[in-house]
Amino acid sequence: MQIKRRAITVGTTFFLAAATGHVMQNGETISARLRGGDAAPAAVLVSATPTVAAAPAPAPVVQASVTPGDMGLPKVAMPEEAPVIAPASLPLVTTASGLPDLPAAQPAPLKAGTALAQRVDALDPAAPKTQSAADANYTAFGIACADPVMSMEVAARAMLKVHVAAPCFANERVTVTHEGLMFTVATDVAGDADFVIPAMAQQAFVNLHFASGDEIGMSQPVSGLEGLNRIAVLWSGGEGLHLSALEAGGGFGSAGHVSAAAPRDRGTSLGGFLVTLGDAAVDRPLMAEVYTAPVQAKVDEVIVEAAVTDETCGKVVNGAIVGKRGLAPVTHDTLSFAMPGCDAVGDQLMLSLGGLPQGPVALAASDL
Repeated sequence: MQIKRRAITVGTTFFLAAATGHVMQNGETISARLRGGDAAPAAVLVSATPTVAAAPAPAPVVQASVTPGDMGLPKVAMPEEAPVIAPASLPLVTTASGLPDLPAAQPAPLKAGTALAQRVDALDPAAPKTQSAADANYTAFGIACADPVMSMEVAARAMLKVHVAAPCFANERVTVTHEGLMFTVATDVAGDADFVIPAMAQQAFVNLHFASGDEIGMSQPVSGLEGLNRIAVLWSGGEGLHLSALEAGGGFGSAGHVSAAAPRDRGTSLGGFLVTLGDAAVDRPLMAEVYTAPVQAKVDEVIVEAAVTDETCGKVVNGAIVGKRGLAPVTHDTLSFAMPGCDAVGDQLMLSLGGLPQGPVALAASDL
């Protein structure tokens, strides 16, 4: 029994080995038959020892070009490719880095009336707007409004340096008054203004009247007026009256002739000096010229001039004279020029006010 069992085991082992070898050698054929295809017989390498066959590499796929005609289908006309339109060529300047350089920006001056609310209104004037009390409480820059303030300080030759800060009164006409002097200035886009005034009183009070109706004023003590003589001419409009002072025997055009064309600096040691007050570019300007001289200076004559221009010819030019001699009270007077016809354009009318006395004096108002 033991011999039969061993024989059966050997036979079974041999049969399994033979079956395995057959499958290994004909695996592709068997697989093809199972798929229903006719696979070509694969070449078999016989080895003395059993080996595991490597998986065959996939055969390259050949793509055949098939046309509608080959398939019995009608030929369809393919749409033509749309032409490519190149964008308009822009001249670009390239920098050293190779990147295009944008055109240089052109700065534009800031103009009046460019507040945000005004720009929005310009887009659609018919658009409904809700007005509130807050609309008037902010500047054009979105800063909360504050009451206008002013400051003054005394400079050399009894001159007042005035600074105005009125952020909610930008580009506004301001009328300045002081002891008979009257002229107009304008605030800038931020509501500021700076100007000087020859002091006409030892306790100088300066008042500012805004076009909106608001007013502000302050007082400042001034010293040094006892050693100065002052005389001013006032007029309205851009063209009007002017002062000329002739010192130390000088004539027109000489070194002793002081005028708006040769006003001198207020720190001069030669004699007097002249300042122009007001801004002729302001709407309905009020202007003034003030001549100041030390009481020791020899001032031979002060003259008021009225030029005949296209704007003044054939009209009456009115003005005023304001004087301050030492510590004497301020004096006021009026004057007018009946200008000749326009055929006299270019001529000058002159009115002499006489000379200024030397030394400290106190004159009555009727003495000017």
